[in-house]
Amino acid sequence: MRNSTSPRWALLAAVCCLVASLAACGLPPEAGGAQRGLLDLVRASGELRIGHSPDFPPMEYLDNSGNPVGADVDLGRALAEQMGLKPVFVKQPFAQLINSVRTLRVDIVLSGLSDTAARQQTLDFVDYFGTRGRLYTLGAKASQFTSTDQVCGKTVAVSKSTDYFGQVQAFDNQYCGGAGKTAVSLLGTDSGAAARLQLQQGRADLAVQGEENLVFFRQKDPNAFTPVLDPLPAKPFGVAIKTGEPAMTEAVYRAFTELVRNGRYRQILDSWQLGYGAITPAINGVKS
Repeated sequence: MRNSTSPRWALLAAVCCLVASLAACGLPPEAGGAQRGLLDLVRASGELRIGHSPDFPPMEYLDNSGNPVGADVDLGRALAEQMGLKPVFVKQPFAQLINSVRTLRVDIVLSGLSDTAARQQTLDFVDYFGTRGRLYTLGAKASQFTSTDQVCGKTVAVSKSTDYFGQVQAFDNQYCGGAGKTAVSLLGTDSGAAARLQLQQGRADLAVQGEENLVFFRQKDPNAFTPVLDPLPAKPFGVAIKTGEPAMTEAVYRAFTELVRNGRYRQILDSWQLGYGAITPAINGVKS
């Protein structure tokens, strides 16, 4: 949470006082140039406050010293530098990120957050990475899941805060419960890490993560987790910005576009073996 004595909040307080004084004099705020958008405040502070939940390797996680690392962290640093700002990472539970950017406790969210039409009601997105969810299980059980009907009646652990939860519901509707077979038993968790724990402890038969997570885990232990069946429908991750801040959204889009042009974007993804997810940046690219 921001400190009320920070330069950013001091500036915001001054702006609010000026707006109030102009109104008292019968003048519109525009007369004093007091209406300043998020981009102006960010530039004045010199910082880009990036909300993230570092429990989603290799996109964002904490190293052994407790420092944030990952592809999103590297992209966040590059984005801030491209905008001439200092990156400041604000650690939060994933479920709090959307509310935090809506209420400007952070300037943007860059944390494996999917762009969706529903979220576009209150957020704008700059899409930057193509992710696809995968059903996976323990390596020793992978041979049990070679067709969709073998998932029916099984317990699937998935984070309730992600789009994967809805995608598993759609999977069940198409192949299992909705097709007259035994329904999938959805075990909702508060994070991807919690879903993995349910799988490891035998409370779930399968779990769902982004393919990027499984790439990371298989690097550490090729036999720990194994993806099964085809990927779930692909969706883009997007940088989330409070709606109604078009200048900020455009600035983030232009910065990402330049990172693509100068090669730094692809260099970062390749360094994490995530080059397959490279996309052309887009503003609110998901339409339905």
